[in-house]
Amino acid sequence: MRFILLIFALTASSLAFAEPGKTLRCVTTHYPPYTIFDEQKNTFTGSDIDLINYLKQSLGLNIKVIHLPWARVKKEMILNYYDCYFSLATNTLREKHLEFTQHPTHVTKFGLFALNKNSLNNEDFSHTRIAMLRGVALPNEIADKYKILPKNIMHTLSTSDSFKLLEKKRVDFIITNYQAGLWFAKNSVGIHARQFHESSLPVYIAFKPGVVDINIINEQIKRFNDR
Repeated sequence: MRFILLIFALTASSLAFAEPGKTLRCVTTHYPPYTIFDEQKNTFTGSDIDLINYLKQSLGLNIKVIHLPWARVKKEMILNYYDCYFSLATNTLREKHLEFTQHPTHVTKFGLFALNKNSLNNEDFSHTRIAMLRGVALPNEIADKYKILPKNIMHTLSTSDSFKLLEKKRVDFIITNYQAGLWFAKNSVGIHARQFHESSLPVYIAFKPGVVDINIINEQIKRFNDR
């Protein structure tokens, strides 16, 4: 009898922050090396996926990870169709529609990528062409210091598209997540990189309001990071 009560208590605890039997549909995009989506196998790997798997196991959650292009992810955030999103930076609009975890899945920095290694040392980019992923805001600390003007930025639908523009010399530089940029550039010849240290970019898991007890999720993320 005690064993049955113990199992019931544990089960009730695990379901206190999600509907019984509910599968949480969590959206992300191809964001290596943190989330790597294999289109042929329809599988995910990466450090952020390791965290999601940890939450599934430690809390007994049913989580289905869904890959969407970044442009689609941005639209879905305000529609309340999916249960959660990762790895997502915060901003005022997103915080109106989603509940963000306290602890980030990871923290990264922006990087600059170019074909001309010497050009990476420039301090004035006001007359250059720069590719950036659409929907990613360039921090003012970087834009102001290096005189990066909005009119000189060409927005792309994917980081892969940004690198194609660079390889075709249609832009002079790419600004993107430094680690992600290194991943995309690893199979290319003659692409050089520089990390910006003026600003950091933490990203989080964000849930549709009412889906989970965010405090329980925060506790588990902290335990994962402290391992």
